[in-house]
Amino acid sequence: MAAQSTETVMLDRALRSEFKLHLCDYLVLTVFEKWFATQPNDEKSHRFGKDNIPSTLIPSAERIAEMPIRERLHYWEQQHDAKKAAKMLPDSNVYGTVLNHMSRTQTTRAASLKNARAAPVGSQTGSAMEFNLGRDEHSVVGTDTTKPGDMVEINSTGSRMPLLAIYLGYFGDRNHFYAANGLWNMTRSFSSLFTVSNFVQPEELEPILSKLPADATVEDFEKMREEDNGPSREDAKPLIEKMDAFRADAEAVYQRNLNKLDAAHAKLSSTRHAKYLSLFQMASALLPKSMQVDGEVRPAALYAVHTAITRNEFGFRPISSSRALHRRDQLYEVFPHDLTGIIEHVSDEVRKYTVYMAKNTAADAEEKTVLGSFLKRARTAVESSRKVRELTPYGILKPSTGGVIPKPDWQPFGKEVIQFLEMWASYGLFESSATLHAHGAAILRAMRLYDDMPLNQTTAWTFLQEIGHIMPWEVPSRYKVRFPGTEIVPGAGLKRDEPGIEKSRRADIATDARKAVDAPVFCIDATSTRLIDDGISVERTDDKGEFWIHVHAADPASGIKPDSELCKYLELIPDNIYLPGHFQAMLPSEIEAKGGDYGLKSLAKEYSLQNNSPALTFSAKVNRRGDVLEYKVEPSRLRNIVYMEPEDVSQFCLERRPKHPQGTELIVGHRRPGTDYETDRKMVLAKDLDQAQQDDVLLLYELTTTLKQQRLKKGAWPYFFPRPSVDVQFDVPAPAAGKDEIAIPADPYIRVGMELSEGCALVADSMVLAGEIAARWCAERGITVPYRRDADVGAQHEAALAYAQGELYPLIRQGIEPSLSQRVELGRLTGGIELAPEPGPYFLLGLDMYAKATSPLRRFGDLLVHWQIHAALAHERATGRKLEATETTADELDEVLAFSRAQLADTLPLLQLREKLGRAVSRGASDWMLMAVVRAWQYDKTLPERIVFTVDMSTRVGLLGHLDLFGLDAIMDADGLDRQMLMADVKVADQFEVELADVNVHAGQILVKALRYIGPKAKPGSSSSAAQ
Repeated sequence: MAAQSTETVMLDRALRSEFKLHLCDYLVLTVFEKWFATQPNDEKSHRFGKDNIPSTLIPSAERIAEMPIRERLHYWEQQHDAKKAAKMLPDSNVYGTVLNHMSRTQTTRAASLKNARAAPVGSQTGSAMEFNLGRDEHSVVGTDTTKPGDMVEINSTGSRMPLLAIYLGYFGDRNHFYAANGLWNMTRSFSSLFTVSNFVQPEELEPILSKLPADATVEDFEKMREEDNGPSREDAKPLIEKMDAFRADAEAVYQRNLNKLDAAHAKLSSTRHAKYLSLFQMASALLPKSMQVDGEVRPAALYAVHTAITRNEFGFRPISSSRALHRRDQLYEVFPHDLTGIIEHVSDEVRKYTVYMAKNTAADAEEKTVLGSFLKRARTAVESSRKVRELTPYGILKPSTGGVIPKPDWQPFGKEVIQFLEMWASYGLFESSATLHAHGAAILRAMRLYDDMPLNQTTAWTFLQEIGHIMPWEVPSRYKVRFPGTEIVPGAGLKRDEPGIEKSRRADIATDARKAVDAPVFCIDATSTRLIDDGISVERTDDKGEFWIHVHAADPASGIKPDSELCKYLELIPDNIYLPGHFQAMLPSEIEAKGGDYGLKSLAKEYSLQNNSPALTFSAKVNRRGDVLEYKVEPSRLRNIVYMEPEDVSQFCLERRPKHPQGTELIVGHRRPGTDYETDRKMVLAKDLDQAQQDDVLLLYELTTTLKQQRLKKGAWPYFFPRPSVDVQFDVPAPAAGKDEIAIPADPYIRVGMELSEGCALVADSMVLAGEIAARWCAERGITVPYRRDADVGAQHEAALAYAQGELYPLIRQGIEPSLSQRVELGRLTGGIELAPEPGPYFLLGLDMYAKATSPLRRFGDLLVHWQIHAALAHERATGRKLEATETTADELDEVLAFSRAQLADTLPLLQLREKLGRAVSRGASDWMLMAVVRAWQYDKTLPERIVFTVDMSTRVGLLGHLDLFGLDAIMDADGLDRQMLMADVKVADQFEVELADVNVHAGQILVKALRYIGPKAKPGSSSSAAQ
């Protein structure tokens, strides 16, 4: 950057002292720079700016300094015109999360819900209609859904004030609302941190729904909105009055308790550690008991508390949302005083620095400020880093072969600044409208290291990479999920306080009751699998048409005390997290216990299935028609384990699979040979089994396939399509580094492609059978376990079955994956999946009841099931009689079981929350995909020659869609259309051939530029579809 004259610096500082830099300046510059960067060079040359102002019209700096302030501003504006946006920042910012809340002061009608923004980045609410389907029963998950008549709070991208709205339903590929401002709105997805279920009755919605045809398209609804042909205020008058009365009631509660609510953070937070509280807990602490009715806080009072905590710029952070106020899993993280103190201290020093530098022009002025000392060290650290790793604008540093950089000697305040930037850029803990964004931008500006880059969170993330605080290939998504009770370790996993192992152990609770299993038990897992938690065997009966299928699960519950330190440790991360490069085990192999004569032994490996290991066996007596005749659960000891590969078993059984094209594959970096995990298990090929074992495998496949056919008749999802997979390999060992150095390894090898293996149907169907047995066995005894069921408990089963079998499943059988809107509609009919203490139907599995039970080494929910079953079995052995739900009271069961109904009532909502958070972390694999795309695009030059962008949604400022490159989301703004056609003429499902304009790994965004308009995407099965 060219050196500025002393006069220019003096003028600039003087003007800044007169007119302070506001957040809106930062926002406008950020979006404009993104837009301007995508413009063709020939257009850029015609922009107005300093270079295009005739020099004879601009007086000298000395003369300007003597002018009145208005004239000085006039010339300052001309000189700096090139740095200013050509137009007001629009309400909807498609490029990032920071929103324009400074120049848009509207609170009602000016805000549109068309682009209703999601919950804060750090929370994991999921869209309200999210519906995920995975490879097998382990990942068949639907999240909470909102029902027509619910009242929700929606935050619009164009308004500082949240809106209350009545949810009308999902039709025409959109969610529809009627807001308290008298406007009918729709959006593709939304998240709400406050919901009141059944706020209005279905009949109250009729006047509005009668004006909205259920079979209309998105374009039809958009036209209705433009022509103001939708529901009128008169139609919605009762709803508006009800919402207004609710808000007035909440405001009255707020005013009566103003002192406590405005000081909510001071009253609820601790000094050093974060606290995790539900809205109910906060309300109980902040509001008088007189506001509770039968121990419950009424919705309006809860909304008053919700309003109070959301007005804090930094202090509270939502961890989850809940679809109904009766749920207790709506948690907030309350930041400790120490952390909020750091944020306030850094913000204060930034303000002092800005004022001081504006008033002082001496060359050494910066050194006399507290922030200046940090800036000097920061510049030195970054300059050293750039000798090893070059800067890029893509949220990663330029790939390198590795090296070492000096370890900066940060002073205490410097560490606070880094923590501030980490809270801003890594964790995303500042509200979208917080002025704290301006303080982060001011720090970056003062560094004078990123003059050609937007001063936003991505640049701050890049700075943290450059100083070695995080690795250049760190996965940003890991920081966006806040797991209560854990700490994120940069470049590694999640840290938990170590539990007391020995005092958490117990003698085998079923040691004298285990049945020896001498028949071959087939453990069918990939060679790369390190822990084996299930196996399958078959037993023939005297009736040639009836057989026992035995599913044997690992049995750690038999030797671990329930409600022990280890139990609480496992509950914090209740499921293995399969994020490439950052695998996180629920039960890490590092957790060791005494192993007899062999010293310490990994607890996970001790219970991993092997010869002579204990197991809990779920057995079903079935016939060849697929009927379950009997079932039982009993402890066992396995004597004859046979380890096999899933792909080999599938081929041996001649498993039928739809054929799919291999698709694109991206590979960047180099994979070192001989680095794959080598198992110490003896793997056996199907062809090497003896005849009896081969017959067993084929018989198991036949029986489980028949069982699945029965489930398919009840609505089970028939087939899971391949998904993109990511393989990451790090360069180990890292370069040698001294005590005052930081080692930077070479960039990792990344492979992105479609899944190579589709698993094994025999395994998946057997695990579903075991889950059904576990649920039935517990239900008939009245035992509370984490049952997984449809949230609507089968209320719309017939409608869901008709829709699935009439519209969705025929597409799947043709090899066509249903669209998002179709999956959402099925989720609406089933209500999504929830954990519940009572059994209920699970539509997507075609079962009347279900509880996961086959993976206790990697799922805490399965471990809970095992603990409850073992307690019941021990009681039945001691008493000599079976527990019967009809003969045993709840209090008697609580005395028998490992966990009482009350304990699980508190545990299950939090367990479901933590499982959601784990899935959210696993979705961070998309960050690796973006890294691979950047490296293939900019450095390896291996991107596919043709990339197609399909429009999913049109907004006023751009098009949102996805690429045929692993289905990655992308954005095409008005300039990206490149005059191919008018924005208003673009329809949903239109396709363009595009090139990449920008990729931001940190923000998770791809910006594309149109090369050619292809046309609307052909409907599945059409001839044009085949041609494309």
